[in-house]
Amino acid sequence: MLTSIKIEKLFDIFDYNIEFKKEGITILTGPNGYGKTTVLKILDALAAQNSFFFIHLLFKTIILNLSNGNTITLDKQGDGEISITTNRSKPIRWNNKYLEKILKRTHYFHQIDEDRWIDERTDNMYSTDSLLQKVMLEFPEIGDDLQSNDFPKIPAVYFIRAQRLLRPVPDTKMRQRHRSFEFPLDREISAFSNTIEEYAKELRENIKETLAKSSQINQELDGSFPRRLFDQLQDISETEFNTRFSIVKSIQKALSAFGLSDIKEDSHPTYKVENAKALYVYINDAEKKLAVFSELLAKLKAFTDILNERRFTFKRIAISKEDGFKFSTDQNKPLALGDLSSGEQQEVVLLYELLFKVKPGTLVLIDEPELSLHVVWQKLFLDDLFKIIELQQINIVVATHSPQIINTHWDLTVDLEELRDAALSK
Repeated sequence: MLTSIKIEKLFDIFDYNIEFKKEGITILTGPNGYGKTTVLKILDALAAQNSFFFIHLLFKTIILNLSNGNTITLDKQGDGEISITTNRSKPIRWNNKYLEKILKRTHYFHQIDEDRWIDERTDNMYSTDSLLQKVMLEFPEIGDDLQSNDFPKIPAVYFIRAQRLLRPVPDTKMRQRHRSFEFPLDREISAFSNTIEEYAKELRENIKETLAKSSQINQELDGSFPRRLFDQLQDISETEFNTRFSIVKSIQKALSAFGLSDIKEDSHPTYKVENAKALYVYINDAEKKLAVFSELLAKLKAFTDILNERRFTFKRIAISKEDGFKFSTDQNKPLALGDLSSGEQQEVVLLYELLFKVKPGTLVLIDEPELSLHVVWQKLFLDDLFKIIELQQINIVVATHSPQIINTHWDLTVDLEELRDAALSK
């Protein structure tokens, strides 16, 4: 877990010592130009071991402290070289020659000047930083090579950027052939898709895989049920059976509510002492069959509850095996995902990423969560984040301009302007 980050001479101006809040949410505030988003990018680049980013970032020193006592220090040397040291590993060095070597392996990109590269296939120009994103997308094997085994381990980072309604489609090239010339001309077109549509498909596949696992478990248990029934020696008390069966019924009800099961809730079996051994096998099997849905059901409940109860007034979200998720009006008229407003799409995408894309133990970075959100939604945002933190076991750093996002949680803020003023007064 990260405890703090210290940055000296960011943009050759700012000195920051940022301590992350123990409550699990740290909110970065401050005027434009003070580097809120850049702090998020620094954390993201450290986790990705993105040497490109640090070679071209203007700074003197970055020190990252972890709860295990490890410290990671990045020092900017001459000619853009970066020295990375820790209290537990050998120094690592990144420099422009290393960067150029990696880019030249693609054979397509050539340097024009200090910070401009050209793609010979398309004649498109890129800064070094923007080129990195393109190279990593097109050539994922290069990204694997960039990972150093000597680099100190830090918690996983997931960056939810300000631009989240459109996303590049990985490993996809769209070609447009111009036939108005004497010879064919191929021009690459960047491929983007609507994030909300991609996530609906992704959830559909998640549900499909979970149902397949459930079916396999059911077959295995049902196939061995007679043998286990005859071999069973232990029985179960009426109180324990009723308690456990009540939980089974509630899970079955939740599955039916989300359209994930056509099985009706079991009627309550009559407990008889002479059937206690059989009921023990039965309840154990029922719990094992439903356990595969546990994590998915918790996330689906949080996802739909937040949107239906606290966000959308005249629209409803529903979970679907065929569509992943879908929307309708209060009059049950279907809505296309594209019919949602930009603010509604922002909310759906943000919640989906927090619940379905982020793994436990991750440091989540959220840039400008207030984008396109109604003021009322902004005021509810942090309260919902706390629920998600408890469910997902994650930590979050938010960069925002919005006092409505902060609402009553000013104790969680780190004001970069105040840090700048404090550094100047020393």
